Amino acid sequence: MSAPATAPTDAQLPATITLSEPKLANLQLQIEEVKAGPLMRTVTATGSVGYDELHLARIRSMARGRIEALDVNAGDRVIAGQRLAVLDNFDLSAAHSKILAAEAALNQAKAQLTAANAAYDRATSLIRTDLVTQAEVQARRATAATMESDLRTKEAQLRQYQEEEARLLPMRSAAAGASPSDQPELDSRGAIVAPFAGVLDTVSVAKGEIVDPATPIFTVSDLSTVWVQADVAERDLGAVKVGDPVELKVSAFPDRVFGGRVTYIPDQIESGTGMAKVRCEVPNPDGALRVNMFASVTILSQQGGDAVLVPSNSLQDVNGQSAVFVPTGHGEFAWRVVHTGLAANGKTQITSGLTAGTNVVGEGSYWLKAALMQSTIPDQG
Repeated sequence: MSAPATAPTDAQLPATITLSEPKLANLQLQIEEVKAGPLMRTVTATGSVGYDELHLARIRSMARGRIEALDVNAGDRVIAGQRLAVLDNFDLSAAHSKILAAEAALNQAKAQLTAANAAYDRATSLIRTDLVTQAEVQARRATAATMESDLRTKEAQLRQYQEEEARLLPMRSAAAGASPSDQPELDSRGAIVAPFAGVLDTVSVAKGEIVDPATPIFTVSDLSTVWVQADVAERDLGAVKVGDPVELKVSAFPDRVFGGRVTYIPDQIESGTGMAKVRCEVPNPDGALRVNMFASVTILSQQGGDAVLVPSNSLQDVNGQSAVFVPTGHGEFAWRVVHTGLAANGKTQITSGLTAGTNVVGEGSYWLKAALMQSTIPDQG
């Protein structure tokens, strides 16, 4: 329902302008309803599809060793805990040997401590019969204390070697349905396993090859979610916020729109391009999006809260003020001064002077302004 028109403040301009039916038909004015809602600004950018770095594993061997078996090829789909390769771990073998030696030394220290304690107990009994001296008892007590200290040292050393071995052991994640009994002990050999389900992108090792922790030998990626780096111009960066919805299109699927959201806005602008690489997270459950695909990105950013919105082409400058034309019936149009706010995507916020539900002239409002101005020119006839 239209609000009553407000009389213009300029006495030289009439409050309304009336057009004949033939002229109305010739102008083909577009009538638009004023609506309330959020002003959405559309920021367009180009970008590229990349890995979700939180679900990309560059797998290295835990220690230096030899690849004894290779179970997969690049491009294979793997599940969490699936064995990728068997590694003969040189460091693990050495650690295991040290543990065996430490266990033997510990057993010997226990035996020596037992013997020393027994000797001390005998000396304590014999001193009552004067068969041994007090000095002998003290000496045997000192020997027992030394043996006990040596035992504690051997225990600490064994724990150290066991912890070293535990660090060298690969993480074992049982596959679905597998039990610990399905994973036999491999001595110095250990399984290199997939940390999560995904695609094996690269395999940079061969059976029999010597590897070390410095070089990745497998890359596993989970592409159920991808990151799209959108190049947003500096002039548009202020309109973009984390959480803004994103629409993505790629040439491989021209009729499909992928939805996502902005997850990160960088602190720096790239000096060479004047762009900021805004990260967008896009679900990719069917794997349609591939890494390094070129993408067209549209970021939909809400500007402020809900407001009264009019088509931007409905606004005209009348005597230095923003005004709209409101149809009042029978070819008559009243012009109304309004105050405007933000503008985006062909819409402009109205902060005062108009209410939602009012009809205004959109396309063609310029001709109404021209007719209004023409009406003030004296007739020269």
